Amino acid sequence: MPLYTFGPFVVDCEEYRLTRDGGRVAVPKKAWQILLLLAEAGGRLVPYEALRERLWPNIVVEDHTLAVHVSTLRKALGGGAPSTYIETVTGEGYRLAVPVRVMSAGRSPSRAGGLRSVEAPPLAVGSFSTVNQSDADGYLGVGIADALTTALGGLPGLTVSAAGAVEDLARARALGLKYLLEGAVQRSEGQLEVSARLVDVMSGRTQWSEQFARPQADGIVLQDQIATRVATSLSQMSAVDDGLHSYRPRAAEAYFLQLQARAHLKPFTRLPLLKALTLFEQALVLDPDYAMAHAGLASTYLLMASTAMLRPLPVDEAMPMARRSAERALTLDDSLAEAWAALGRVKMEHDWDWDGAEADLERAVTLNSSSVEALAAFGEFLSAMGRHDEAIEAMEKARQLDPRRVETLQHLGIAYWMAGKGERALEAVSDSLKIAPGSPRGHYGRMLILDQLGRRDEAMAERLATLRGLSIAEGLAEQVEALARSQGWQAAMALWISLLERTNRWEGAAMQWMAVGDRVRALDALEHCVRARTTYLSFTGQSPCFRPLHGDPRFQQILRTLNLEGRVDA
Repeated sequence: MPLYTFGPFVVDCEEYRLTRDGGRVAVPKKAWQILLLLAEAGGRLVPYEALRERLWPNIVVEDHTLAVHVSTLRKALGGGAPSTYIETVTGEGYRLAVPVRVMSAGRSPSRAGGLRSVEAPPLAVGSFSTVNQSDADGYLGVGIADALTTALGGLPGLTVSAAGAVEDLARARALGLKYLLEGAVQRSEGQLEVSARLVDVMSGRTQWSEQFARPQADGIVLQDQIATRVATSLSQMSAVDDGLHSYRPRAAEAYFLQLQARAHLKPFTRLPLLKALTLFEQALVLDPDYAMAHAGLASTYLLMASTAMLRPLPVDEAMPMARRSAERALTLDDSLAEAWAALGRVKMEHDWDWDGAEADLERAVTLNSSSVEALAAFGEFLSAMGRHDEAIEAMEKARQLDPRRVETLQHLGIAYWMAGKGERALEAVSDSLKIAPGSPRGHYGRMLILDQLGRRDEAMAERLATLRGLSIAEGLAEQVEALARSQGWQAAMALWISLLERTNRWEGAAMQWMAVGDRVRALDALEHCVRARTTYLSFTGQSPCFRPLHGDPRFQQILRTLNLEGRVDA
């Protein structure tokens, strides 16, 4: 990547480093982005609008916001008068006021889909112990570990496994990791104490072990101290200068509320999800400018709009609120991968804006290539666009970062299935069932794949396992099984599909109608999906189930409505 020089400065794009006469200059992220745009322009004018579009795509920000970040950059550069290095052209834009020279060009090849090669030592963060803590504080162990993972994952060149993905050294060794961060949390009498140690996985030796203690009001300061200690010991501080400085919410309790909310998002079930919504809202009452809480709220609304969760909130309410929360988060802090991923999901699942979704999801992965959620969302997008090799690469990386995340394994199965690799798809979904035995979603996924592969008996066994795991279908498994024996497979399927339609699982109904060979009813169900904006419509053009419909005029109209026309191979 190029190195730009102007005056006494050198801008190293690859290392995210600005030096003045050989010494490091600390530049905040937004100011750094402005500097890069000005350097790339080589002294030419960069209009205000061009800066806003690049820095805040798809978000409306006030002119004052840009001026504030330019002022921050000027302070970092120093040099006396404000125009010494950056000139303001009134009413038009900014440009560098001194000659710019490119020292070296030669960009390193990037990987497809915005994924980058990572050479830094892999790090795992285990869930911190909360022994002797009350049940009410039990969330602190996973909450702080998760917060550390997010902070460290945003550092260039550092790969961090998801919090809690590795239970012990043996598992870390099996995954080929080099370092494991583990510890314990105590909160009492207004104090927060964390004991942390970094372990060399292969040797089992402790690299360092320290106690971190702060008043409870400084919980996020303590979090940054630990993250800085880890990053320093792994030589990952080039992007954070003197240390990580996360946003300090106005009320200390807001930090703990959003940690607790995130712990409730992990089970991927309805009641904890509703609790997470309340906790994020409480955090934002205490501090309306808390970007992390807005991003978490966006993720929560997305889940509430999901047909997989039976939509606790109507999609036409949940999706606009997810968008507003994500945009609010990005206005406050546009470095949040979670918010970009949430915005990309809204565009993919609700707006059917594929170009916008790709830009936002790729931005999320670029900002935090260790984010399992961002990688999984990007992988789903790539799969829906028929970019199967890239999709599998993204999803496999997500699995590597968190091998025990059931949702990732299930979506990896979808990626393999869309790519025409049915056996690999079945393996991935089966792996999810090893982690969550009896999961209705796991059995349901295997059923759909087996039906499409024509393996009816195996699919029926998975169908019955699905029914036995659904509380709303008590006794129905026995009815379906009895019908299959007495009246045949078609009668059993009719009863099963009627349940799918009654419970608004219309995508499943469409695929199951295709399994029984009823194209008309399959198209009816798909059209219902479009009207209801169901969650997985993005896969319509790539689903193996619907390939026999590609020449049907009704199906072509569905693709046009979804803006997928021209994105699907004939």
